[in-house]
Amino acid sequence: MKVIETNLNDYLKGSLDSIYVILGNEYLLIDENLEKIYTKAKEQNFTEKETHIVNSRTSWDFLSSNSENLDLFGSKKIIEVKLLDTGPGIKGANALKEYAKKPNTNILLVVIVEIEKRERKKYLNSAWVKALEKTGILIPISSLSLSSVVFWITNKGKALNVEITKEAGKLLAEKTEGNLMATLQEIRRLSLIYPSQQIDLEKMRKGISNSSKYDVFDFSNAFISRNTKKAIIVLESLKAEGTPEALVVWALARELNKLFKASKSGSDNKHRILKAFKKIAIIDSCIKGLDKQNPWLVIRELTLTF
Repeated sequence: MKVIETNLNDYLKGSLDSIYVILGNEYLLIDENLEKIYTKAKEQNFTEKETHIVNSRTSWDFLSSNSENLDLFGSKKIIEVKLLDTGPGIKGANALKEYAKKPNTNILLVVIVEIEKRERKKYLNSAWVKALEKTGILIPISSLSLSSVVFWITNKGKALNVEITKEAGKLLAEKTEGNLMATLQEIRRLSLIYPSQQIDLEKMRKGISNSSKYDVFDFSNAFISRNTKKAIIVLESLKAEGTPEALVVWALARELNKLFKASKSGSDNKHRILKAFKKIAIIDSCIKGLDKQNPWLVIRELTLTF
């Protein structure tokens, strides 16, 4: 069943489905909808969660083995599957179609399909998405129009206890060019400058003109310290500002190299860094056009899994 994201809150007032597929190209909107689903899941005693970031070469054994184990013990678990700019491959598509025939009621399967806008139609028409939609819930997320972004800005301001006027919201949306992560970053900063106040056009102009920008070292430092939340925010900001991917990777490799030299031989930290270097080699291939994956999404995958 297809559910429009704006209707998700009302739909979740009823029972929780066993399968959810969220498909879109705006990370922040995807995250907001996930939060709604997981809040409902927590109410239904789904307390365990495992995440699989997959590509066309990933083994899908986790889907069948989890189903069998939970049948035995009767516990409830969320299985989150993230597809970052890639399909599940033939094995994955078959595994998902097979699972959709008989989903386990003790498993909440959430498939997140983060793709470029041009790929949207292809995924919506794929057999495995249609199979999951038939059994569960498909939430296709569209990019926001300017008027929708302004409404979104107003609501985010209220959540941070500031009142952003329509004119001020429009200016912010134009300045951030609709990039929601960069927009949210600005709203958070403005809420600290003007706590519990109304932010009109003049205050917005002053706030934006005094805005400080992130650089690649802010990202690499957050990455190395494993502050994932900040690293993702900085990464999205760098992307919005048009920072070359090669510069981001250079800063990342530079800090990883320092950390590698300082780590003890055979330590878990050293193994994690070596895995990161392998991923950086893939990102480099993406930048050079030798790999078809989107380099920004592979950098994000590395950030989430480091």
